[in-house]
Amino acid sequence: MTSIIQFADIHFGVEDKAAMAAVKDTVDGLKPDVTLICGDITQNGKKEEFYAARDWIRTLSGPKVITPGNHDTPMFGIFQRLFDPFGRYNRIIAPLSEPHYTDQNVCIMPINTSRGVQAKTDWSLGVVDIEELEKCVKVMQATAPQTVKLFIAHHPFIYPPSSPLQKKTEFGPKALKRLSELNIDGVLTGHVHTPFMLDRQPDETEILSIGAGTLSVRRRDKPASFNHIKIDGETILVTEIFWDNDKFETGRIFTKKIAELKSRRSVV
Repeated sequence: MTSIIQFADIHFGVEDKAAMAAVKDTVDGLKPDVTLICGDITQNGKKEEFYAARDWIRTLSGPKVITPGNHDTPMFGIFQRLFDPFGRYNRIIAPLSEPHYTDQNVCIMPINTSRGVQAKTDWSLGVVDIEELEKCVKVMQATAPQTVKLFIAHHPFIYPPSSPLQKKTEFGPKALKRLSELNIDGVLTGHVHTPFMLDRQPDETEILSIGAGTLSVRRRDKPASFNHIKIDGETILVTEIFWDNDKFETGRIFTKKIAELKSRRSVV
């Protein structure tokens, strides 16, 4: 069994200090084999926010797979946003991340959907680089056929109906369709500050979409939370862990049988 912690939207600078003070002990009790951080590690992309995030990430045991979010570019430095948007992230946070994680149950690959500047008014929107995506898939396809194959990104490729934000990730629907065709099993994201687990049906793009909540005070009518995911040879089990009355509690549980994944049904 592989135990996975999925964080997103910690937003160092406006992090929920009470929840953050308790999260390590809670996570240690879940005995993770790998920790995922799906972007927006900082609030304004400031150096001091990145250093605080780095120091916290270093306290987490085991390997980490991390991808940046739109808040991880300098909020107030247009020159840096133009010419080196992920410079601070690459220098301070990226060295803490594995390029990907693989064991007997799962292969997890990060992809950056955030951009420093864009030819649109809302620079917070996500973009999926299809060429980069397909290069990553080739690495994943080199793993054992029974391995559950997952991407992590910051932006949902398609925003779920339950999201308080309803925006569009550029090339997101195309990317999900392509991943489904290539028998990738799921995409784990953040950005909307609301946990969700979406199992798309056969007449749609058939791929799991799993979103983590936030550990910041920037909440959208939801408590601070993160996800605990367990994968064995038979089941994917996703549990929301949320902050309530000064302690973490077990919330909604989503279960998917691995035999029901499209990648398994496609094997002749």
